[in-house]
Formats: sequence, C-alpha cells, structure tokens
Amino acid sequence: MTNTGKSSEHLNVINSVLSLAYNLESYPNHLFKAGYKISRIEPKFNVNGTLEPDIVFMSNDRGLICECKTGEYSVGNNLRRYREITIRHFTEKGIDIPKVDIDIDIGVFGKNNIEILKNQLEKEKITYPQVVIDNVIEKRYGDDFKDPLLRKSFAKPVEINRKPLTILKFTKDSSFKVIAPYIFSSLMARSISGKTHFTSRELVEDVWNNLDRKFRLSLSRKVKNFLKYCKIHELQPYLSSKSDVWTIRINEHWKSRKKFSDDCKSLLVGLTQTTLWDFFDLNEEKKDDYVNP
Repeated sequence: MTNTGKSSEHLNVINSVLSLAYNLESYPNHLFKAGYKISRIEPKFNVNGTLEPDIVFMSNDRGLICECKTGEYSVGNNLRRYREITIRHFTEKGIDIPKVDIDIDIGVFGKNNIEILKNQLEKEKITYPQVVIDNVIEKRYGDDFKDPLLRKSFAKPVEINRKPLTILKFTKDSSFKVIAPYIFSSLMARSISGKTHFTSRELVEDVWNNLDRKFRLSLSRKVKNFLKYCKIHELQPYLSSKSDVWTIRINEHWKSRKKFSDDCKSLLVGLTQTTLWDFFDLNEEKKDDYVNP
C-alpha cells in the first residue's frame, strides 16, 4: 500500500531541491549560482539493471545527480551504484552533454533525517555529499563536492525562510486527494480560456520536458485515471471523453461556475486519502477503462 504521507514528504524534498536551480529572492539559489539547470526528473538509467535517481542537473561543464531521502534507515538497494552512471548513460537518455569529458557529482538531500541516515550511509560505505535542506541548507556529511562552486555554495548554513516552489505537483505515488486540487484548478482555467479540449498529458506539461519518458507516461495515466473517476462521480455533467481527448464544459454564468466549484469540493470530501483507484495497475497501457470501485 502506498504511504501517502511519506510520498508527500518525498515530493516536498524534491521540490526543495528543484527550487535551488531558480533565481528566487526569497529562497536559496545555490544551484542557479553554480550554473546548473534542471535536466531530468526521475530518469531511469540502464546500468546493468535500472538506476533511478530523483533529479539530474546540468551546468555548462558538469553534471549533478541528486537523491532525495525522507527515511532515516532505508538507504535503498542501488544508491551505492549511482557512481556507475557515466556520460554515455546521460547521452542514451537524450541529455545534452556540453563537452566530451565532464565531472559528475552525486548528492544526497534530506531534512533532519540526514542526522540519522548518515550512520546507515556510513555502514553501507556510501560517502556522497549529504545535504540538509530544512530550516537551513548545508552540506554536513560525506565527501566534498567535486565542483568547487558547489563546495563553496553548500559549505556554510543558509537559513530558509520561505517555502520552495511547487514545481513537481504530484507523482505516480500521490493519492487522488493530492492530485485533485491541481486538476480542478486546471479544468476551471481551461473552461474560462476556451481551451476546453485536452489530453491527460496536457495537464502535466508544466514540467513535461524535464520528465523522463516513463515518468511522463506514469503521470499521464495517473491523471487519466483520476479524470475517469471524476467523470462517473460529481463531475459527470461537465466531463466527456473520446479515447484520451477530454472536453470540459461549464456554462459561463457565474452560478454555473460556482456549482462546478461546489461539485469539486463535494468530490474532494468524498475522496479518502487513498481509494481503490490509486492501486490499479497503471502499467496496463491497453486497459482503457476501469470498473467503478
């Protein structure tokens, strides 16, 4: 069963790290200052098996692989093997390589769980730089970063006074209750703007270009699954579909828009934190419709 609380914490750490690549006045911009940009989110590298770090950043002459941790005791089976990821694997994923030979850093990011996790990492002989990103951001344990700009940026604690950007709104492990507000907001916006025809992919395209292909598919299926749930529940009067082309119809009168908002709230109240729909096999690409739970 999906641990939605843990999933939410993990998503928060991912967004905290992603936000470091933006030049925000109110949030640390360590990676932006060091010249890094988001390259891939949750890529899957084929390195004698699958290695799946959370984020890859690229600068003009370096790469940075980030693993986001929320647990205190679980290191994961493959974290030690991240050092086996090379430029060739980057190229195979379509990641632009600025030059033939680049250094690749690997960093482990977490909240205060790092204070305990460091002991498990040490037992596993994993010595990547370990960064706390909570009330402060600071590299506390493990080896130094190879990149001197990263070494300098993470050397001293910097206070975090604001929340990170919500760049990745949800993942394939997020419950419908987490997904719902974003989908409802998008449906209303599309109705108002006249962009009433859309695909499930188009509802997750804010970060589409940075997502790994398989991750894109999993999010699209998650959204499609939720839309189907909405269609047979409170939003049935508004949603229709043909294959994966959806249509949202809300009358322009303010009372109609208010009724839609009220129906969305009613559907949200009816959702438990996880529903049977969250546990359907989303890898079944040929399975186009699901049975009402």
